[in-house]
Amino acid sequence: MKRKYSLTKLVLIALGAVFTLASCTKYANPAAVYEDYDQGVDQTVKRRVLFISIDGAVGLEMKKIMPTNIAELLKTSKYSFEAIANENTKDAATWTSMMSGVTQDKHQIEDDSYIPKPDENDPHHNASGYPSILYRISTISPMTKTYVVARDQAITTKLLVSADEATDVNTDEEVKNKVIDLLGKKNPGLAVVQFKDVLQAGIAGGFSAGNAGYVDAVKKVDGYIGEIMKALKARKNYPYEDWLVIVTSNHGGTDKVYGGDSYAERNIFAIFQNNNFKQLELKADIMKSMRFYGFYDAGQTSFAGYGPNAFRGRNNPVLANESIYEVAKTGELTVEAKIKMNPVDGKFDYASNAPFLGKNAARTGSTAGWAFFKSGSALTFFVADGSTNVQPGMGPVSSVGEWTHIAATVAKVNNVPTVKVYVNGLKTGEATSTTMNLNNVTSATGLTFGYFPYIFSGLAVDMQLCDVHIYNKAMDEATLKKNANRVGIPDAELTNPNLVGYWPMDGLVNNSFINKVAGNPSIAAQGSSRLILSGNTLPFVDANNTVLIQPADMFTQIFYWLELQAHKDWNLDGQVFLNKYEIEFLKP
Repeated sequence: MKRKYSLTKLVLIALGAVFTLASCTKYANPAAVYEDYDQGVDQTVKRRVLFISIDGAVGLEMKKIMPTNIAELLKTSKYSFEAIANENTKDAATWTSMMSGVTQDKHQIEDDSYIPKPDENDPHHNASGYPSILYRISTISPMTKTYVVARDQAITTKLLVSADEATDVNTDEEVKNKVIDLLGKKNPGLAVVQFKDVLQAGIAGGFSAGNAGYVDAVKKVDGYIGEIMKALKARKNYPYEDWLVIVTSNHGGTDKVYGGDSYAERNIFAIFQNNNFKQLELKADIMKSMRFYGFYDAGQTSFAGYGPNAFRGRNNPVLANESIYEVAKTGELTVEAKIKMNPVDGKFDYASNAPFLGKNAARTGSTAGWAFFKSGSALTFFVADGSTNVQPGMGPVSSVGEWTHIAATVAKVNNVPTVKVYVNGLKTGEATSTTMNLNNVTSATGLTFGYFPYIFSGLAVDMQLCDVHIYNKAMDEATLKKNANRVGIPDAELTNPNLVGYWPMDGLVNNSFINKVAGNPSIAAQGSSRLILSGNTLPFVDANNTVLIQPADMFTQIFYWLELQAHKDWNLDGQVFLNKYEIEFLKP
């Protein structure tokens, strides 16, 4: 059904005059072409966006199938088959993330009502509204015309109701025909298109290149995209138009289902095509980690705003053989991990003394044990023998929510107990004590990942943790630098006799974090599991070629291409990465 939500048109006629218009786009303009239909006559080159979602297309399965027209688009595209949807892969949740620029954790949309789900921890709280990109455009750039052609009526009547014109149809073929008609007669600044046959084929026979019905559906939609691209290039004003064509999927699927948080359900693809782009496949380099949060409030089991599906840390008896994680075992120790601090109440520099990785029973005084602590915008490593403690500061760490490698070593140097700390492979602090007895740095408390629920901190800690290593000796700086510049430990190095613990933190087995060093104890977990997939922002990563694309990025890329400015108070989650390649498409 076709709906028009804008009933007025502005027609600008210029006779015998030349206007110089201010613009951020730099192009050499071709000769003018004047038209007698809805496409404009302005000879300045205009940026436009065609957004196409192939619902239910699994990224890696699309790469296996590699249909003809998709393959042709890749020749002038920045693209990835390793993009990741949010944990909630229901249709409405994923479409809202693409069109609102925020994750499902914020918008809380789960079904076709497009009404935010009430907060279980605060049912009387009114969820913040996150309007669609079409609403944002209508308020800050009303001259930019927006059109929608979709299979789901709820998209046209609820999510994207702010479109100048929206049409919902019953088949993908009707979607294709309507889009071709639109491109021939209208002048869209942004056109949003939804195909659903691939999703339906996945439900019927499986979301896999091994399902012939799924492959056929992909190839048929690919044919429709080929026809749409032909119609796009046939537009009379095409020489004056600079199109960004985005082809993506809202979510994937596994077997015959979707909606959950498995990798196959979250794996999508994303193509950003422009005639001036050089071909580049963007590597996701995904970091798999566990998210931990918590705060002390006698008996409280959840933290409002973060929900119940995150670890609060460990509060259970030590295993007999966990003594191998003690300084006292050999008189030396190395602990290292990758961490990413998340904001609490919108801030990274919260004044919290909460530990998040360690083996001790208290933060105060000289209680024996060791642990990393967050303190404002910095980290501290604490070591104590029951009567003496040392606490070398590590400086600001992860204060902007990026991944950071941290490490600490304990050993005698020139017969003096010495603690050294490192950030991203470089030493940032050191402390010594002539009175500390390293043989007494031991604790009956179990090795704990995440928030320590038995230590008072007063404020929340919210962080992600992965790639945890423990050695029973102080490793040299070259080894720490090597580990800082990679994720994981090769199998050949797992036999290192000094490596006593390696936890990737990429999931749970029987509610435990599995120690990959054979024969050494795994660590029991508390609370519900929350596996987080995020982009690798460690310093060694090539930022130009390594980009993890997620649904919220669609909003920000479209805004960037249309040269619109998003407001800071919109609190968008999406990133802008096409600006890295401006040398390819901005003319001198």
